[in-house]
Amino acid sequence: MKQFPLTKEQLIVLFVAILFWMFDGYETYALILTIIPALHTLLPPSQIKHISLYAGYLIASTLAGWATGGVVGGRIGDAIGRKKTMAITVFIYSIFTFLSSFSINAQMLGVFRFLTGIGIGAEWNVGTALLQESWPSKLTKGAGVLQSGFSLGFFVASAVYILMVHLGLSWRWMFRLGVIPIFAILALYKRIPESAAWSKAVASPSPKIFKTYRKYLALALLVSISITMAWWAISTWIPSYVATLATTDKAYYSGLAGALYSVGEIVGCVVFGLIADPLGRQKTSAIYFIGSLVITPIVFLVLKSAISVVLAQTVNGFFTGGIYSWFAVQPAELFPTKIRATALGVIFNSSRYLAVMGILVSSFLIQIFHGYSFAATAFRMLYILGLIVVFFIPETAGKPLPA
Repeated sequence: MKQFPLTKEQLIVLFVAILFWMFDGYETYALILTIIPALHTLLPPSQIKHISLYAGYLIASTLAGWATGGVVGGRIGDAIGRKKTMAITVFIYSIFTFLSSFSINAQMLGVFRFLTGIGIGAEWNVGTALLQESWPSKLTKGAGVLQSGFSLGFFVASAVYILMVHLGLSWRWMFRLGVIPIFAILALYKRIPESAAWSKAVASPSPKIFKTYRKYLALALLVSISITMAWWAISTWIPSYVATLATTDKAYYSGLAGALYSVGEIVGCVVFGLIADPLGRQKTSAIYFIGSLVITPIVFLVLKSAISVVLAQTVNGFFTGGIYSWFAVQPAELFPTKIRATALGVIFNSSRYLAVMGILVSSFLIQIFHGYSFAATAFRMLYILGLIVVFFIPETAGKPLPA
């Protein structure tokens, strides 16, 4: 009889990592879905005409927190371990998502979203490091499944939002539900195994090895900028864009667009993990970058009705969301255990500082051109950067993690 390839501890790591990435996704997409109704509540009537700019500021504050937490969280994860850092970060993003529901103005919501972003950004690094260090190196598909957990959070947020609209509940309930991860981490903490690779590495002297990997860090950061800046400057506006096309039931169509995007993204993430070994990291990434370049103008320029744009979100999510599996698959394979979480934090989160600029510029372009199409099609050119740079990063398919 063929032995099952995974141990109980490895399955627990996968479950926990997916669960808390799902919560990450929920906390992130809760703002994207509710941002327009929230601002209609929080802004004085004289400022409603500038609502797209305020929306950009709120998303940018989340990104700035995400970037800050990610870089700092990576260092903490390498210092005190993956397990402890995960617990701390889950508490941070849960508490501040919950407090966001009590905001009395846009400025207060912006502060709470910055603090929420710190927790989300920090949790991503240790979740990725823990899975990659715990799973057999040949099972790359596990990283693809992990990334789909974040997309699953988008889907859950979209489903909850549609239900809230149906029940006539306030947007504030989306954030109140964000406290749930605290109960999950309290229930599961003792069952989460610490990374054996980290425990072994931290017990030995730590040489100055970052210099050896500066080239990989720089190249991976460029790919990260391509993926992240494009997504936040384009895809975050989809629910709001759909609302402008719909003549009735705007909230319903926005939520449905988010749900279908999430379905496509989940499938895209899993497929990325499945084909990254047989095709290689470079070719797989290239397919997704090309797909993202093609689908963006179709969504924002070719399709004209709300229902057609909504239906296109499955394909849009597959490529522009599925490419995020690159973060879970390849960067961890470039760096040794001693600096893995730190490197992942820099790669995944430093690009968010630039994404802050992207979201602010795109919100400004939306305001100036009275629509989303110009901003979206302009920022899609960032995918070309990733398409080129990914071929300069060493192919890591079939190779073990650096010790």
